[in-house]
Amino acid sequence: MHYRKSLIALTCALFSTGPVLAQTTTIADEAALKTAVSQQVSQLMQQQQIPGVAVAVLWQGKTFYYSFGKADLAANTAVTPDTLFELGSISKTFAGVIGAMALERGEIKLTDPVAKHWPALTAKQWQPINMQHLATYTAGGLPLFMPDNVIDKASLLSYYQQWQPEYAPGTQRVYANSSIGLFAHLAVAAGGKGYAEVFQQMTNTLKMPSTYLQVPAAAQAQYAWGYKEGKPVRIGTGVLLDEAGGAKASVRDIATWLQVNLKPEQVKDQVLQAGIARAQQRYAKAGQMYQGLGWEMLDYPVQLSALTAMTDPDFVAGSAATLLAPPAAAAANSWVHKTGATGGFGAYAAFIPSRQVGIVLLTNKRYPNAERVKLAYQVLENLK
Repeated sequence: MHYRKSLIALTCALFSTGPVLAQTTTIADEAALKTAVSQQVSQLMQQQQIPGVAVAVLWQGKTFYYSFGKADLAANTAVTPDTLFELGSISKTFAGVIGAMALERGEIKLTDPVAKHWPALTAKQWQPINMQHLATYTAGGLPLFMPDNVIDKASLLSYYQQWQPEYAPGTQRVYANSSIGLFAHLAVAAGGKGYAEVFQQMTNTLKMPSTYLQVPAAAQAQYAWGYKEGKPVRIGTGVLLDEAGGAKASVRDIATWLQVNLKPEQVKDQVLQAGIARAQQRYAKAGQMYQGLGWEMLDYPVQLSALTAMTDPDFVAGSAATLLAPPAAAAANSWVHKTGATGGFGAYAAFIPSRQVGIVLLTNKRYPNAERVKLAYQVLENLK
């Protein structure tokens, strides 16, 4: 239960006790969009005491960028569309596509036992757990965060060998970095590569020059400070963190990421195109939510209450699930989204393929997921 308490205490999937964001009138043109976003973000920043926000809205074949507040309070540096924010679990959408590419190349199968790709994992409890279980958080109750004593591959193996599932595989979705992180790690290893190498190849191919696992010295000036209890903070490093929560990027690059997810067919690299499309297939179901590879989907149209219910800490900590084998096809009428947070940052990305609209919301303070969903819903649902 220690990890369950940690999840509820540390994840930002909390309901807000603050006032609900005001309704937005129909957004018919660029001026109305700017007004609506400015009003919503200003209210959010005031309610949640957020220093800086970067927003991108994809609509009518264009991308609109909006920047608010400060990336660095001490240096009085303003947020711009090129400011780097920590993405937290939006990183899992990259991991999902990278894993889907390994599926496309035939390097792994969803039905493969996990131990096939990590023969040292000999403990009996792993025998019925396959790669699809890892990808959908249904292995049996893996923890959200890695224990502090897991610092290298040897201690990682020791941890997984000793771990005991709380549930039968495929029956409970328990959101966990240690689940999808291992899936992506083993998926790239099956192709004889490391995760960082594959990640950089993918972002280079997609022309996302400001997306990093580790921010290089040349880009440090663009890297915002996150804020926790008024103090500047940034994420460190950790085992499987690159795969599950360690990416940093500008709102401009994440808008590009949404663009290719809205229209995978525009990607010339055939394996990458197929991976992006595969990641939006439906691999498990819990409540009204379908689990993709990294991405999460609900049937569209969708009520705001259904979206915010998916951020309830009880749902995140463990919900009855059904594994979909084979996976169900991607549905254009879907609200596709992912939240993310680190100690000092909050992020949200959502898009609706059938409407070809999307939104990215990056902030340098962690705040409740439900508030991110509300803001995105108010904007996307009012776009004409």
